[in-house]
Amino acid sequence: MGDSGAQYVVEMMKENKTLTDLGLAGNFGDLGAQCVAEMMKENQTLTTLGLAGNFGDLGAQCVAEMMKENQTLTTLGLGGTKIGDLGAQCVAEMMKENKTLTSLMLSSEFFGDSSARCVAEMLKENQTLTFLGFGGDIGDSGAQFFSEALKENTTLTYLDLNNCNIGDSGAQFFSEMLKDSHRSHSRR
Repeated sequence: MGDSGAQYVVEMMKENKTLTDLGLAGNFGDLGAQCVAEMMKENQTLTTLGLAGNFGDLGAQCVAEMMKENQTLTTLGLGGTKIGDLGAQCVAEMMKENKTLTSLMLSSEFFGDSSARCVAEMLKENQTLTFLGFGGDIGDSGAQFFSEALKENTTLTYLDLNNCNIGDSGAQFFSEMLKDSHRSHSRR
């Protein structure tokens, strides 16, 4: 589709008042993401938006800004992108304040420790997200960030960290977190 195709979709969505789910994975770059984000600031019907694919930090910044205004999306897919640390930080900052998204898929081959830390810190503050799919080369240190965040988060019920290169040490962080969680629930 390309970036110009995204503009056609935006025009179509201005007229559409019934579509609730839209998947546009792999179809455009940063400019296309910017067009879709602008449309979503005003759209009141979509609850699910899948934008996985080819855009990077600029596209992620546009989507994060859009989510500050959109009050209808509950599911956002940003998997398999070219987003780096800056884009992850923008999305994480937005999610600290967002009160409508319950499901977020966020993955990139460019994510590492810094991206994992930003997103994990967000989990300490966000109280609406119930599903988080996060993918990147975060390793054991990223696992530690997430396990620490889960000690404070009370709403997340599903965390998907597939293909994150987590080793035995990372698994141990989660094991200890779950033991601590079980002990605190037993004392109540």
